[in-house]
Amino acid sequence: MITPLSIHAILANFWVGGMFFAYWVLRPAVENLALAEKINLWAQVLQKFFSWVWLISFSLPVTGYWMVFHELGGFQNVGIHIHVMHIMGWIMILLFLYVYFSPFKKLLWLTKEKLYPEAGLYMVKIRRIVLINLLLGVVVSTLATVGPFL
Repeated sequence: MITPLSIHAILANFWVGGMFFAYWVLRPAVENLALAEKINLWAQVLQKFFSWVWLISFSLPVTGYWMVFHELGGFQNVGIHIHVMHIMGWIMILLFLYVYFSPFKKLLWLTKEKLYPEAGLYMVKIRRIVLINLLLGVVVSTLATVGPFL
């Protein structure tokens, strides 16, 4: 079980850590940039980050289900913390898919068209959902750590 668990934990940390960095480090650091510079930077950063999130959001369910069904004997044999992590993980993936296919795609189009004030409105939407996903990720990470002891 060490390999799927290690992969699962590393990828989850990358995703949550990336959101933490984006929200609490990069966002305040670029606050004083001109709007066009800020929007262009965010469009590039999110394109690169979301490339990784695609891989992660595919791999986490694969490694999670592998552990549940091949190592732990199915959902009937796991603690409530696994069930909660499972539900919250899918909520996080669905939020990512929404962000990617709606506000992010619009942000990219508006950035390409140099409509920066309008793009900024979509950046605000993305930022709010990233914060929600970050908070969910912190809860899931906490459950992964302390859940077996509950």
